[in-house]
Amino acid sequence: MADEKPRILQGGRDMVLSIGLVVIVTLAVVIPTGLCSWNPGAPEQGPVQEVDAETFAAMEARVMAFPVRLPDSPDGWITNSARRSSVDATPAVVIGWVTADGGFLQLTQTGETLDDAVRGIDEDPRQLDRTINIAGEEVQIHTSEESDVRDLWVVDLGESRALLSGAGTEEEFTTLLEAVITAEPLPAGE
Repeated sequence: MADEKPRILQGGRDMVLSIGLVVIVTLAVVIPTGLCSWNPGAPEQGPVQEVDAETFAAMEARVMAFPVRLPDSPDGWITNSARRSSVDATPAVVIGWVTADGGFLQLTQTGETLDDAVRGIDEDPRQLDRTINIAGEEVQIHTSEESDVRDLWVVDLGESRALLSGAGTEEEFTTLLEAVITAEPLPAGE
């Protein structure tokens, strides 16, 4: 007992040796399990997981108070998300696609009025920037001065509104909105 150092004399060297011993013991226990890996470099893109948007949209069309449309996916696009959300505190149908060029577009359908839908889709304010014509319908493009707020393309389809946002080219936005506009509403519930 007389040979032990008093605690006041234990220094940084002793602490570094103790931590080093803990790291070595941890590695000796974890590495043989195979539950860890070391992959230096950039992460690899895995395959896009496809969802069954057709079944989801058909089920939602039966319960929503507005017509739901499921556009045909353009060639090379993969439907990777489908969920129920809300716009201005009312139920909405949301479907997302990964485009052939690796972009992402998200379609939200709601029964809210056009102005309420634009204001209620998220907390980010946007202003009407311009309108264009797609498949005979007037499409409003709402933008923000904030760099991290995505543009919102909106079309009034009578009893429902379609809102499109995401990271894609103008051509991809136009292609998807044209498919939405020309799609027939899915059968509603009784």
